[in-house]
Amino acid sequence: MKRFYLILLTLVISTTLYYNIVLNTGVRYTSIAGASVYEWLSMRFKEGSFPDVTAKDIKSVQQKADLTLINSPSLQPRATWIGHASMLVQYQGINFLTDPHLTDRAAPVDFFVDKRLTPPALTFTQLPKIDFIVISHNHFDHLDHRTVDMYANSVTWYVPMGLKQWFLDRGIKTEKVVELEWWQSVNHNAEVELTFTPNVHWSKRSPWDTNVSHWGAWAVKIGQFNSWFSGDTGYDEIIFHDIGTRLGPFDMAFIPIGAYAPRYFMKRQHVDPQQAVRIHQEINSKFSIPMHWATFQLTQEPFLEPPQLLVKALQSAKIDVATFKPINIGETVVLNK
Repeated sequence: MKRFYLILLTLVISTTLYYNIVLNTGVRYTSIAGASVYEWLSMRFKEGSFPDVTAKDIKSVQQKADLTLINSPSLQPRATWIGHASMLVQYQGINFLTDPHLTDRAAPVDFFVDKRLTPPALTFTQLPKIDFIVISHNHFDHLDHRTVDMYANSVTWYVPMGLKQWFLDRGIKTEKVVELEWWQSVNHNAEVELTFTPNVHWSKRSPWDTNVSHWGAWAVKIGQFNSWFSGDTGYDEIIFHDIGTRLGPFDMAFIPIGAYAPRYFMKRQHVDPQQAVRIHQEINSKFSIPMHWATFQLTQEPFLEPPQLLVKALQSAKIDVATFKPINIGETVVLNK
């Protein structure tokens, strides 16, 4: 019965999926039709139930967050994986979050939708004071209205073009929301510069707003520390080389490795681990953290497959596994810089 209501919910919030090809001019080119609702339903019935996930599987990807470390001075760049695409990044007293999702469900409602498999590694009260938050796009697993209400006007929100009004409608002050077009940059303060970069995805939050707002990735530079958060993305041969050329090299990058199966359906919007390795190379990342797996059961791949395939892809490409190493939810990585 729950699956039936999930399908109905999908019909309400989705009509057609799209993605855009964005070339190095930063201009949106022709939209290419993706999957219709009929195609989505056909895929779901063809693929059947999601693979089973055991309690042992879930426990194996979790780690208790080091609150002492997180609340200590950030003399070296560090990042803590909260879950899914939510990262806490800290350096030189600056704390920022990527696509924070601190609640149970990636949906507009709190019923008829399965809870996340792994809870957030940090709760709102455990997190340190946040200076700003970057949002990649408006899908429910990346833009959680409940989490937005938690932070409200206590932070500055950096969002894609076309998404500011959504925040204003929730009571966020206009000066607290900064809306950027692809390749635009802004200074948060004298030490922090943000640039919104393109990627390969789409946006939709209701049946009436397909691609009304942009989607993308964020390059965030704090002093000499250069980082890049990919958001949700498919693969493109031009975009990521362009990002690396314009804004790289990056000391740390956050790149998705999950939600890729079945490939005939998901390849238009989500990379698989092999493509994630290409992005790691093409943006010229010195060290990357894989994300977007082990949190919500969104697609058909086995729960623990993404990091396994990532390691194989790195070995096949003769890349040091330590430079793109899977970490646990709750784990903090500190760079020696």
